Amino acid sequence: MGGSQSTRKLSVDNDNSIQVSQEALDRIQSQLAAKASQPPPPQYAAPQYPAPPYYESRRPQQEHSSEEAYWNRRIEDLKKAHEKISATMQLEYQKTLKEANELFNSVNEKKVAIKTAPCQEEKAKVLQCYKANPDKSLLCSVLVNQFNDCVCKSRVAAVSATS
Repeated sequence: MGGSQSTRKLSVDNDNSIQVSQEALDRIQSQLAAKASQPPPPQYAAPQYPAPPYYESRRPQQEHSSEEAYWNRRIEDLKKAHEKISATMQLEYQKTLKEANELFNSVNEKKVAIKTAPCQEEKAKVLQCYKANPDKSLLCSVLVNQFNDCVCKSRVAAVSATS
């Protein structure tokens, strides 16, 4: 069963095959044989010459030194300009800081003045009236109205002062 060989044969027709003549095969084989029998070509190393000494004329040195002098002057000029700008900015900063402190101090002084409660006299009169007339609070209505008017006027003054 497994030991016998297959008797089937397979044949393939290839229409795209290239046919090479016997002459071409012989020629290719002779060329390959000739190449194999030839010794490899010697590989020559490039001659090593010492590098020439560095040559620089006086003219490029002078140009180089003049360019370097130009850039050194330019850098110094830029440093001076930067120092002037920095000093000006420092002065402006100090001036602005001083102005801001003055503004905040004046606002704080106004707040202290505003913090004292308005209409203290009217308030004292109303409280005195209520103490004198504990059971007759309507007798103090005129003083209460005056106190209310005073409070309204102080509110209007505070709002108009801030705007």
